[in-house]
Amino acid sequence: MQLVQKAKGTLSDIKTYWNIPMPRRYMTFKEILAYSGGGIGAYFIIQLGSTLLVGTQNVIVGNAIGVAPTDMYLLYIISTLANIPLTAVRANIVDNTRNKKGKYRPYILSMGIPTALIAIAYVWFPYSQMYTMFPGKILGYEKGYIIKCAMVLLFSLLLQFFFNFFNDAYTNLIHVLSPNTQERTDVLAVKSVVYSFAPSVVNLVLPLIAKWFTNDNLYDIRVYRYTYPVFAIFGIALTIIVYAHTKEKIVQARTHTIQIRFTDALREVAKNKYFWIIACAGWLGFLETSYGTILQWSYSYGHTCEGGTMAIINTLTGNASLWGMLLAPICIKKWGKKKVLVGVNLLNIVFILSMLIDMRNIWWLFACVYLNWLVGAFEQITSPAIQADIRDYQQYQSGERIDGMFAAVSTIGSVVTLVTSSVIPMVQKYYGIYEGNGYEKPFDILDINNSGPDLLYKLMSATIIMAAVGAFMNVVPYFFYDLKEKQQKAIVRILKIRALFEDYGNGVLNDGDLVEAIDIINETRELENAEITEIGKDSYKKIKDKAQRKAAKKLYRETLERNENIEIAAMVGKELGKFQTPFYKAQLRACKEMYAGGLAGILTMNIGSAKEELAEARSMPRNTEEEKEYRKYAIQFAKKKITACKEIAKHFSNGEEFTEPDYSVLEGIFERQDYCDNRLNELSRNLSDAKDNKDSARVAEIKAEIKEVTFQRKVAKADEKEEINRHVIFNRAAKPYMDAKRIIEQAENYTHLDEIEALYDEAKARYEAKLEADIQEAAALMAEKEAMKAKIRAEKAQKKANKKNK
Repeated sequence: MQLVQKAKGTLSDIKTYWNIPMPRRYMTFKEILAYSGGGIGAYFIIQLGSTLLVGTQNVIVGNAIGVAPTDMYLLYIISTLANIPLTAVRANIVDNTRNKKGKYRPYILSMGIPTALIAIAYVWFPYSQMYTMFPGKILGYEKGYIIKCAMVLLFSLLLQFFFNFFNDAYTNLIHVLSPNTQERTDVLAVKSVVYSFAPSVVNLVLPLIAKWFTNDNLYDIRVYRYTYPVFAIFGIALTIIVYAHTKEKIVQARTHTIQIRFTDALREVAKNKYFWIIACAGWLGFLETSYGTILQWSYSYGHTCEGGTMAIINTLTGNASLWGMLLAPICIKKWGKKKVLVGVNLLNIVFILSMLIDMRNIWWLFACVYLNWLVGAFEQITSPAIQADIRDYQQYQSGERIDGMFAAVSTIGSVVTLVTSSVIPMVQKYYGIYEGNGYEKPFDILDINNSGPDLLYKLMSATIIMAAVGAFMNVVPYFFYDLKEKQQKAIVRILKIRALFEDYGNGVLNDGDLVEAIDIINETRELENAEITEIGKDSYKKIKDKAQRKAAKKLYRETLERNENIEIAAMVGKELGKFQTPFYKAQLRACKEMYAGGLAGILTMNIGSAKEELAEARSMPRNTEEEKEYRKYAIQFAKKKITACKEIAKHFSNGEEFTEPDYSVLEGIFERQDYCDNRLNELSRNLSDAKDNKDSARVAEIKAEIKEVTFQRKVAKADEKEEINRHVIFNRAAKPYMDAKRIIEQAENYTHLDEIEALYDEAKARYEAKLEADIQEAAALMAEKEAMKAKIRAEKAQKKANKKNK
């Protein structure tokens, strides 16, 4: 009965909050469904891209297309090195995106469609015909084989840009859909359960196609030629839903402008210790995924089952992820992300090594892989959630929302992986897998019908041991991760408070943001000096009476929540009172001194003096936390001066005007772009109507205007790039002055809290009235939809009755 009532309550919530978010949440149910349901399409495309990117264990490239492991490793090196500058380009584009559609949404379609087309071309290219079209040898290799490798490399390079851009856009979208870490985790769980339909379908369909068309040969290229185009079409169709029905929400001032230079963003990310912890975990765990080939080898080369059985095994294996993704949010809420990550990684080691017990039994291998996938699915929730948290931390530390550059800095690990990834091809070559080993495809030597079972199972044993070593190396960095959930909650509240004061200073306060921030401040005042209540589970565990035990358990949870809020309030309180501390007072004095000199003072700075200042800062004592804080600030301040001197010498040494660019010029350019975008959308609809009406004159007229508006948009984009460059160059050259100005303005804005609080009651009344109006509008819309459904059903019933009477 309780379950039924809970289900009814959930349905009621979905109806009420379909178009507006629940209290203290940021995503509507419509948006959650679009992100999750559309994610099925996104993961069809991700499945295609991830299986086609050149890697040392790519079964399509190695087994279906027929590239030897060592040659595949060479292609991987070239592809990975090429990806380093491509990643930097993608990161710079994302971090400097000024688009009303957001940081990531614009690239879901613009990168998804090319990815799908490249994937189709990849599998349909006539690789086998290259041998007859280009006979002969070069450097001991068949010409056809060299051309085959070259085409694989070309397709992989294209995927490195388009697919990785698409993958980053969809995967990272959750980071900006909500600033609430628990909401992000919950939505990730829903998304992961829903999107798993895509890989489940792929894993089910591929063995069946192999059974029906290629005699159970999963490594026949025809399997992918028949299936990948279908997956691509479904993928794009569903991905449109994500693009159309989601909205990004980044916590920052409404007047905040993003102007991040590549090297500046790189420097800021490099200071983020949590980034390095997560990155190192990935770099060190390079061997862990090698166990992923074991089931396919057992089926394809060990012939331990037929295609229908393998389809069932693949489907059941995918089902394991479902339970892991459902359990992940519950476990994270109970134990936190760090403990969950460490726990599941340790279990991975156990389940991987368990495969050694009976490698010739595919059902035993399936059981081990099933359990591994179950616990591994936790990371599909925890990893994106942690990535979002460390981006919030980055924004808290640097003042800029840097997203794309995390991927760029991660490419440093590419150098590491280039070396580590050679291990698996070397091992495989040792076991006889190389071009020219006497078989049509290098991996065919593993088939027990060709060389007996010993070779296959020896390589499987080596692969399992390598995977276990990789899993162990992967877990070690997580022991150093110490960003707790309550710290992340405090960070988000602090960001909201900072945005409130910045918007107040710029005269663009929003009722909802004001109400939320003042509520945070009031709660902070109430709790920051409160004492933590000591309480343990024994407060309810020893109680035998069921009702009393339930009440005591409720009190225990409420006490824990209050204790957490007290700790959060203490952190937020430090932010509110920071300008009253000796450190910030000293910082403010330095800023006022810098600001008093004006921009003219920046021009007179001497790089030699700045370097001496840096040397003095580095020699400052660092025995206490306070001394470390002063020293760190002094070093950063001196480095800013050195950078400013270099930029002035580079850009303003010949009498160029050194004045702050007028942001209204950039706003005007943005308005021109928005006009062009809106006009092009309107013209596209008009063109479609004109074609339907077969009005050739109108079609020609619209096409001419589309051409003109497209040209205007191109000019506006060029003007935007030029103007943003002016802002970036000035901001770097004047950074000590601009940062000083920002700190002074922030300190000034913080003194106006009383004035902001005076606006609270009226703002809250307007905000609550708007919420109520939104709820009523949503209810009216829902009622209108239900009435329309009822009308349609009645009309169908009437038609059926009329037809029956005839």
